[in-house]
Amino acid sequence: MVVRRVRGNDVGRANDTSNTPLPSRSRSILQTIPKSPSTYTESTLKRTVNHFFLNKSYKYRAPESTEYLPTGRPGEVAIYQDSLKAGLRFPLHPFLVEFFCTFNLSPGQLVPNALRMLNYYLLVCLLKGLEPSIDIFRLLFEMKPLDRYDCFVVFSHRDRGVPAQDHFKIPNCPTSNSGWKNRYFFVRPADGDFPFPIDWGVSPV
Repeated sequence: MVVRRVRGNDVGRANDTSNTPLPSRSRSILQTIPKSPSTYTESTLKRTVNHFFLNKSYKYRAPESTEYLPTGRPGEVAIYQDSLKAGLRFPLHPFLVEFFCTFNLSPGQLVPNALRMLNYYLLVCLLKGLEPSIDIFRLLFEMKPLDRYDCFVVFSHRDRGVPAQDHFKIPNCPTSNSGWKNRYFFVRPADGDFPFPIDWGVSPV
């Protein structure tokens, strides 16, 4: 399966991966999306915005009791508290925009540890003066659907045949993020639109 790449938005500097084959999977409609209300209230949201120093150029909103994943009002995306702990911040780095556009995914579809791996890969590239590449990232990590909810994407190391000392290690990666699916709120730009998909696409794995 070739996943549609979103066009019409500037994703900044990026290697052209439009001709790169993506992991194969039969196309299906997302059916396994958790339908549980968010634990967020306006007061907890305010504490979160202040605690994580979230950009004031975006509007944040606690879900109403009748709102569920994946999206709320037009132009909004769902963001998890655990994703903020994993380093998610807006505006996204151009490499992250390219990643989500390439795989037709919204940021809320990455489980917190997958987002942590993606951010750490980006950080290492920047610290080493390297251009982050989706092709190289895919050589290091494999993308898989989450077992119970295939709307979510997880990453695993491609460690076969690689000596343990040469594995791409991710520090501070929790073994469990229990309850993360219920700790979400909605966000949208104060002006304009997000430069990446906001609708949840079929996981390209």
